[in-house]
Amino acid sequence: MPSKQEDNVWTKLPISKGYLSVHLVFLFVTSTLQLTYGQCIEGTVSFEKIAGTTLREAVQAPLYSIAPSAREADNPVTAECTNRCRASPDCPAFLINYDRGACFALNIISEGRRESLTPSPDKTNYFEKICLKAPGCERAWTFERVVGKELLGFDDRIIGNIQNRLECQELCLQERVFPCRSGEYDYTLQQCRLSAEDRRSQPSSFRPAIGNVDYFENQCVDNTGGPGQCQYEQKNDLDLQQPDLLRSAFSPEQCRALCDGTRAFVCRSFTFQPSAARCWLSSDDVVSAGARALVPRSEVFFYQRSNCLDMKLTCSSEAMKLTLKTLEPFDGRIFAKSAPHKCEIYGNSRTSTVFELPLVSENCGGRKERNGEFSNTVVIQHHPVIQRKGDRMIQLLCLFEASQQTVTNSFNLLIGGGGAATSVVNATAPSPNIRLRITDRNGQDITGARLGDELYLRIEIDDDSVFGILARDLVARNGRDDDYIILIDNNGCPTDPSIFPSLEKVPGTKALQGKFDAFKFSDDVVVRFQVNVQFCLQECDPVSCGDSNSYGRRRRRKAEESPFPILPDYPLQREIIVEGISVTRTKDDDITKNTGNNGENVICTSKTVVAAAVISAVLIQLCIITACITCLVLNRRSHDRDDVSTTTSHMTPFGSRGILQSLRRLE
Repeated sequence: MPSKQEDNVWTKLPISKGYLSVHLVFLFVTSTLQLTYGQCIEGTVSFEKIAGTTLREAVQAPLYSIAPSAREADNPVTAECTNRCRASPDCPAFLINYDRGACFALNIISEGRRESLTPSPDKTNYFEKICLKAPGCERAWTFERVVGKELLGFDDRIIGNIQNRLECQELCLQERVFPCRSGEYDYTLQQCRLSAEDRRSQPSSFRPAIGNVDYFENQCVDNTGGPGQCQYEQKNDLDLQQPDLLRSAFSPEQCRALCDGTRAFVCRSFTFQPSAARCWLSSDDVVSAGARALVPRSEVFFYQRSNCLDMKLTCSSEAMKLTLKTLEPFDGRIFAKSAPHKCEIYGNSRTSTVFELPLVSENCGGRKERNGEFSNTVVIQHHPVIQRKGDRMIQLLCLFEASQQTVTNSFNLLIGGGGAATSVVNATAPSPNIRLRITDRNGQDITGARLGDELYLRIEIDDDSVFGILARDLVARNGRDDDYIILIDNNGCPTDPSIFPSLEKVPGTKALQGKFDAFKFSDDVVVRFQVNVQFCLQECDPVSCGDSNSYGRRRRRKAEESPFPILPDYPLQREIIVEGISVTRTKDDDITKNTGNNGENVICTSKTVVAAAVISAVLIQLCIITACITCLVLNRRSHDRDDVSTTTSHMTPFGSRGILQSLRRLE
C-alpha cells in the first residue's frame, strides 16, 4: 500500500504561496471541479496520455520546472505538472520534457488535428485533459492512447454509431461483462471496438491500423493480477530516464513493492540506485517508450514488469482446478511436484491454461491434511523443459466446503560457489590452453547459483595463441543425462536468445562469452554444459544469426594459406548446481488479502548427500551396539571374578595375587 507521502505528492494544490495536501486522489478531483467547471460540467476531470509525442501546432507556455539542484537528483515533475494543469482552466493539455525536467501548458488539444501529433526527438509525454461522464478511478490519468495502431483479432464487443473517441472510452469504463483493458475507435466508421486483451498480452497482434483508428488502454483495470503476481526483467547499468515518482528504498525488493503498490498510475518499470537508496517509478516501459529509450547509466538497475500471472483455484468435492492467466501466451509446463511426469500439462499458446488435479491421487500426489484440508504442490515453469527465474512452486490448499479462492505465490532460492574446470588441447601446433568457465558478474568462478542469477559462460584461450576459437553444439543436460536443451545449434546460433544469447568476443581478448540467467531442469539440481570448440588461424569470423552475430562458424581459408593444420573439435564440459524454488502455502481464506511470502521452505538435496547421511546413521548405530556389548562382557567378567574370590583358600599364593590385582584394575 502506498504511504501518505505518495498521496501528498500527487495531491498538492497551489493556493497562494503554499500548498494544500489532500490524502486521496479522488477527493482532490472533487475539490478541483469548481476550478474547471467551464470545461467539465457534471463530469470528472482526468487525462489521456500519449507517450513519446508532441502536438506540433500548439503554443507552449512554462507550467513547472525543477531547480538545477533538484534536477541533478532526477526529481520527477509528473505529479506537480498534472496537479497544476488539472487546477487551471487555461490548461487543456500539457507536455512533459524529461530531459529538461520541465512541463509546458499547451493552448490546444489534439481533437480534430490528429495529424499534428508527431513523435518527439526528446523524451516527452503528452497529456490531454478529458471530461469523463462515466465512473473513473483514482489514477492520475485514465487512458493511454496510441495513434494509428490497433489490436487485430481480439474484439470482444463492437458498437457502431459512436460519435467520438471519448464516448468509446466511457463505454469501456462502463463495460461489466468482461474486463475492458483496451479499445479502438475508428473515426471513419464511427465504430468502437472493446477488448479484454491489450498490446502487452497480445504483442504479436498489435500493429499499424488500416484506416483512421486510434488504440487506447484503460488504466483503471488491473492488468497484473495484483501485487506480487508479476516478475521483473532486470537490466544493469541502463535506465529509461522517464520517472514519474521518486521514493526511498534500500533493496530492489522494496523498490518493487513500491511499484506494485502505486495507486497514482500503473507502474510498469522502476530504476534502483543502491548507493543513494533511491527508487524511481515509471508508468513507461520499452513497450510504450521504445526499445531505444534505454540509455547507459552506471550503478543503477532497471527493472521492467513481465511474466504477470493471474491464478485462481476452484475446489470441488473431487478435484481442484487451477486456472492460470498470463499476459503473454503460455507455452510452458505445469506439473505436480511429486509426480512431474505422471501429472502434467503443457501450454497451448493461449493466455488461459487450466490444470485439474484429483483431491487425492497417487499419480498426482494429492493428500488429505488435518481439519478437512486437501493439499498439493505444483510447479509452473514458462519453458517446457527448463526452469528459469520467474517460475513458481505453489502449494494449493482446499477446504471441503471451499468454493473458490485466489492463489498467492512467491519463491525463495539458494546459492553456492566453487572453482572452474580446465582442459588442455594437444595437437601438432603449439598447444593452447582452453578453459570453460561459469562465472558471476564479477568474474568469480561458481559451482552453484540460485534460479535467475546473472551468470556468464566463458570459453577462454591464451591470448598469445596462434588460434582463434568459436563454439557450436552448446547443450545443457541434467545430472542423469536423460533430459537436455540445445542452447547453441550446430551452426553456432542460439536456439532461444531469451534463455541463452549469442556468444560474443570479450574485448581485448580471444575469449568468448555469453550472459544468461541461471536455470535448472524440473526435477534435477545439476545443469551440465557441454560445448564443442573449434579453432581458426588467428581469428574466426562470426556467423550471422538474424539480428545478432555469434562466434559459431569457422573462417574459410584455403589449405595452402594455412601454415598449421586446423585442430579438431575439442569438447569441453562444466556443471553447476542450481537449487530449486520454495513452496508458498495457500489457504482458502487467502481469497483476496494475502500477497506476501507465507510459503514453507522446501529443502532440496542430492542423492550423494542422502547416501552419506544414511551411511553415517548406520555407522553410529553400529558403534552404539558395539559399546553396549563391550559393557555387558566386562560386567559379566566382573561377576565371575567375584565368585572366584570366595574360593581363594584353595588357590596358590601366586594365583590369588593375580586375581586381586585384576580386581583392582577393574575397580
